[in-house]
Amino acid sequence: MSVKKIHILGICGTFMGSLALLARELGFEVSGCDENIYPPMSDLLQEQNIRVNQGFKKTDLPQADLYLIGNVISRGNESIEYILDSKLPHTSGPAWLSENVLQNRRVIAVSGTHGKTSTTAMLTWILVNLGFDPGFLIAGRPKDFSVSAKLGKGEIFVIEADEYDTAFFDKRAKLIHYNPEVLIINNLEFDHADIYRNLSEIQKQFHNLIRTMSSEDLIVFPSDDKNIEAVLELGVWSGKSEFGSKGKDLNYFEAIKKDHSSLKFFINKEKVEINWNMLGEHNARNAMAALLALHHFDITLSDSAKCLETFSGVQRRLETIIDREELKLFDDFAHHPTAIEETLRALRARYKDNRIIALIEIRSNTMKSGLHDKALLSATSEANLVFWKGPDENQLGNLVNQSPKNQNIIDSVELFAEELRRSIINERDVIVMMSNGSFDGLADLLKSKL
Repeated sequence: MSVKKIHILGICGTFMGSLALLARELGFEVSGCDENIYPPMSDLLQEQNIRVNQGFKKTDLPQADLYLIGNVISRGNESIEYILDSKLPHTSGPAWLSENVLQNRRVIAVSGTHGKTSTTAMLTWILVNLGFDPGFLIAGRPKDFSVSAKLGKGEIFVIEADEYDTAFFDKRAKLIHYNPEVLIINNLEFDHADIYRNLSEIQKQFHNLIRTMSSEDLIVFPSDDKNIEAVLELGVWSGKSEFGSKGKDLNYFEAIKKDHSSLKFFINKEKVEINWNMLGEHNARNAMAALLALHHFDITLSDSAKCLETFSGVQRRLETIIDREELKLFDDFAHHPTAIEETLRALRARYKDNRIIALIEIRSNTMKSGLHDKALLSATSEANLVFWKGPDENQLGNLVNQSPKNQNIIDSVELFAEELRRSIINERDVIVMMSNGSFDGLADLLKSKL
């Protein structure tokens, strides 16, 4: 049967929303549905005139030739039960992508616990600027492009490769579907506690992907990550390109400014110095991985690194919302202790004498499990004040009680936004919101009130 209409369940996830753009570009009529509809993907889908229904009622499920099932959908979902009972054609997003988009493409897959979206956007920006016209799928909203995914006419396709499960009927990691020529593993830590019991299970997923790669393919990784090292010790049959620190590795970077807004990159004794708009060592590491991946395609460091000077970043990755002399407000996607710590360290390097106020929503399944509670207090050490929001009052209370002088709870974002404006903010404060969700619209509230 010829497929003309595709309906995507879970379309507002950053991956599935980007998939919708590719499907439409291929000529399919695309619609979707989701429970939680919020920016940035909701805005992008609206701008692209892709119809999105609220919720998963079977009465709202449109007729389609194929249903793409997001990994947020579980058995018991009303629409899923109807699709299964009616034996309607369905598949997962990653499987559809592999069959319809990635065939015969030279795939750069960007994986790891942190930095995937930014690294994918960096790679895409460099390739576009150098005239390669790549295909790409960025699980976020890049500032340098009007869309998060595009087919492209060139042979290279850059994809953000998530280790989360594929679908309720395929518990393998999404990345197993992508057949990369170059695999970037930025870093590796335990996450997704709702899917994996321990770090070893995640490492096994990466090993399974590496087992599919040819001897001519390449794995790019930092030399100082012991968890990645443990994966590679299970077996590697492809080339390896690692980066690390001066004096130990051929490939490394050096900060010229403490906040890493000015730095030098070194690849095989070639050196390039750049000044760019990004902050933090984590972004320098992301860039280093991107530059090494492109080196595989015979793109020189002098050509690739200079493109980063005009790279604007990704929405909600330390994104500036308010930039006045007396007040700075940033929005960030950090939702893991390591990412929170790196974000705050980057801000402290830039604003060493300012008071930093961190607003953190405990939203991811791993964060809500309490697994990271001990690490969260040390992760926020660079902040002068910390305000927590989350569904578990006991968890929030325990966090605050361990350091009651500078730890606080947000009960209502509306009341908090007003309290922040009236009695908390001082002149020259730096405020950063950190959440992988909407934070109940806090960004818009603060933008309007501050």
